[in-house]
Amino acid sequence: MKKMVLLLLPVLFFLVAYSLRTYKSSEKVTIENHQKDTHVRIDPNCASCFEKYIEKVINEGSNIFHYPSGPMPGGTVSSEDANKIAAFLATLQGFKPSHPEWVQEGKYLFYGNCIGCHSNGGKGQKGYFPDLTRKPLKGIEMLSQKGYGTIEKRQR
Repeated sequence: MKKMVLLLLPVLFFLVAYSLRTYKSSEKVTIENHQKDTHVRIDPNCASCFEKYIEKVINEGSNIFHYPSGPMPGGTVSSEDANKIAAFLATLQGFKPSHPEWVQEGKYLFYGNCIGCHSNGGKGQKGYFPDLTRKPLKGIEMLSQKGYGTIEKRQR
């Protein structure tokens, strides 16, 4: 009986480790919204999806690119300011922002907080900081290609 337990113990550890690894790799990046249960793949042509992605990255940070400059820290501005910056960045993508009245203030916030890394005009620095004028954004493209990103569309 003791030998059987000793033989089953490594198998049990393997199954637990495998289950945890499978669970973590199947997690989806989800950006919550007011509307429940309407997940769609990240659509690079969706203005509200773009804004929610930007807001999430600003609020929570990101290390999707593993740049040598390190991850983008979350919370560099308030969540209200993140919304305004997202509205401004939407215009750089050619989108009509969900709150056009925030664009001007978002521009000032971007130039006051973000150009140190993303440079004047949001072009970034190749290999160190992403280009925020690239359409689609590299982060959105990566998430949609890997198939693990979902973003809920905003209600209008």
